[in-house]
Amino acid sequence: MGQSSTAKKRGSRDAATKVAEQRLSVLELARELGNVAEACRRRGMDRTSFYEWRRRFQTHGFEGLKDLPPIHKSHPQTTPPEVVEKIKALALEHPAYGCNRFEAMLALEG
Repeated sequence: MGQSSTAKKRGSRDAATKVAEQRLSVLELARELGNVAEACRRRGMDRTSFYEWRRRFQTHGFEGLKDLPPIHKSHPQTTPPEVVEKIKALALEHPAYGCNRFEAMLALEG
């Protein structure tokens, strides 16, 4: 037999939406019960997380309940490792020099 349209809609939700709906359900349960601690106990959420999700829901709405994208391990403006090694070597050779002087010395080297 075919699926109903609501079952299809429910099955097509992505994981982020499902997680956000679970978080929203805890917020709604707390509102209904008038007791945050009891709502968190029933849904297995710690109160610190509850208050974080509530803050994000108040500021960003439903989208705030979704997980944020992961933080990249490398930044596009990260100093290349070979330059870091040069800076370390210069700092050991000239401990009294500051960052501006090191920058000027590296600029002269190219």
